[in-house]
Order: sequence, then structure tokens, then C-alpha cells
Amino acid sequence: MLTDGAARDLDEWYAAAYARGGATEAARILDRIEVVMRTVAEGAAREEPVPELRRLGRRAERQVVTAEGLRVVFRPSPERVLVVVLAPVRRSFQALLERRLLDG
Repeated sequence: MLTDGAARDLDEWYAAAYARGGATEAARILDRIEVVMRTVAEGAAREEPVPELRRLGRRAERQVVTAEGLRVVFRPSPERVLVVVLAPVRRSFQALLERRLLDG
């Protein structure tokens, strides 16, 4: 499942890919994100803690970082996996957290 913020992230990734390379590039990016999310949902991803959130005392969130530079932050539970962030690795995580807090 995607949070509203993660759904916005997905829209932004799609729009940026489309602007860069049209429908072909956008479809390629969506396919890659789908593979990563399926891997996370199946529990087969090589996940790690989110350092920025651990410093805030948050330990439930995990992340996967792909070779293509996609950072997927999620909260696993026995019933579901909740994706909270889809962001480029190069993006400031601090700025992203601030935006999410200000957006409500």
C-alpha cells in the first residue's frame, strides 16, 4: 500500500521520467518501481534501517536503495507493507521530511 505522500512521489517520478524520455522512459521507470515494490512486499528485498529516522527514535521504518538510485522507505507488518517514501537517493531526506510535515 502507498501513503498519500508516496503516491505523490510516484506521480513525480512518472512526470519526471516522461519529461526526460516520453512514454517509453516513464513506462520503464514504472516497471522498475513495480519490481522493487513487489520484492519488498514478498520480503525478498535487502532492507536496512533508515538512519535519519533512527536518530529520531523511529525504528519501524525500513528502506531499500536500488542501483538506479531509488530509495523506498516502508513500514512492514505481518498484514501489509506500507510504502511511505519513493525518492531519489540524491534528494535531501531532511527536506523531504520537512515537506511532508508541512503538507500535513
